[in-house]
Amino acid sequence: MKKVDFVDQTLRDAQQSLWGFRMTTDMLAPILPVIDQVGYKAVATVGARGMIVTMRGSNEDPFARLRLLTDHLQRTSVRSSFWAFNLQGFDIEPIAAVGIWIKVAVNHGIKSFWVCDYQNMMDRLSYVVGLAKSEGAEVIVALPFTLSPVHTDALYARKVSMLVKMGGVNAIHVEDMAGMLTPDRARTLLPAIQKASEGIPIEFHAHCNMGLAPMTYVEAVKLGIGTLHTAVSPLANDTSLPSIENTIRNVRRLGYAPEVDENAIKHVSDHFGKIAEEHNMRIGSPLEYDIFQFEHQMPGGMMGTLRNQLSEIGQEHRMEEVLEEVARIREEFGYPYLATPYSQIVGAQAVFNVNSGERYKIVSDETIKYLLELMGKPDGPVDENVKDRILSTPKARKWLNWRVPEITIKDIRQKIGSELSNEALLIRLLNPAGEVAEKLKELYGKK
Repeated sequence: MKKVDFVDQTLRDAQQSLWGFRMTTDMLAPILPVIDQVGYKAVATVGARGMIVTMRGSNEDPFARLRLLTDHLQRTSVRSSFWAFNLQGFDIEPIAAVGIWIKVAVNHGIKSFWVCDYQNMMDRLSYVVGLAKSEGAEVIVALPFTLSPVHTDALYARKVSMLVKMGGVNAIHVEDMAGMLTPDRARTLLPAIQKASEGIPIEFHAHCNMGLAPMTYVEAVKLGIGTLHTAVSPLANDTSLPSIENTIRNVRRLGYAPEVDENAIKHVSDHFGKIAEEHNMRIGSPLEYDIFQFEHQMPGGMMGTLRNQLSEIGQEHRMEEVLEEVARIREEFGYPYLATPYSQIVGAQAVFNVNSGERYKIVSDETIKYLLELMGKPDGPVDENVKDRILSTPKARKWLNWRVPEITIKDIRQKIGSELSNEALLIRLLNPAGEVAEKLKELYGKK
């Protein structure tokens, strides 16, 4: 029997999608030895951006979780993430900042990275992949899926060919962040990707926004995809990923052997079910099929974030109105993938357009940089009327000749503090307001 491997997203994408990154280290620490017994190919954890929440929301040592995970998951690879775009936030940043995160993460035991990129800034992607490889880590590059008139199977095959030509990629992670890939489209898309990959392993990661992901996982396995991303049932479904429990049942019916400890999985599920109940956290349940999802295409993780953001400003009742605007902006912007940073750029712009009462009356710097193609050239055509309106404003003019500063880690140290360790330097970069910098200075202040 052929086997199927699993990457666990419970501690990363699932808790972002349902809990808005509010899983504390205390919530996950007691169950780590059991997670290590499951037999996962890898366990995903938050990257540098998620550490901001750890610092600000939970007032935690941002590196304690990394050490805890890598210390306790002795049998299982711990996979973190980074972006070729930036270290944190949703703007394009000096690539040296990303390099600091890679070095720090590896120093704390991370040997596997998932890198989100869109194959439109290949020089940056090639550099950070090479850096991670030089640190002895494996690199899995994301290939996000979206629906648009321009995102054909042929376009995805070309993007995969670019990754193959670049080199250094250990696996390609097909990511359906908005849960829109149907079984029919999977039957043409996945073979096109497999053929173009020239033998590089393919992993599949999909969200359940419309309930399609469990069905598409079945098709993926039939087509020879050997690694699926899942979460334990309390943090599965809804805008999260399929549950490992249901996925195991399905692939076993197909004649595949999931080599995991199902008793251990039950203990992990029971643990997080209890945590959700004690802390009044959202528990995932299957969502009904909603064709509106095909229009706005907001991904699972961003849905959780957007829901929390609107609630904080007392505007949660305008969620559907914001999503309508997201659909309109996405078309005007040339059909960007609604994944970080594009999902945040489009989502924030939609909130501005709705709340201000006038479209594009308020425009973020990130929107301007996107339209100036400082974040890469969009796959589709941008609405020229919208582009001209935004780029003709006084605010936009200051960015016309701006380029990402070509600075090194040495330059960053000279500006922030040459005596700081890599960890302390990273804290300052992640948390420039210094909310917890002083608290952690004695821990990480020296090299």
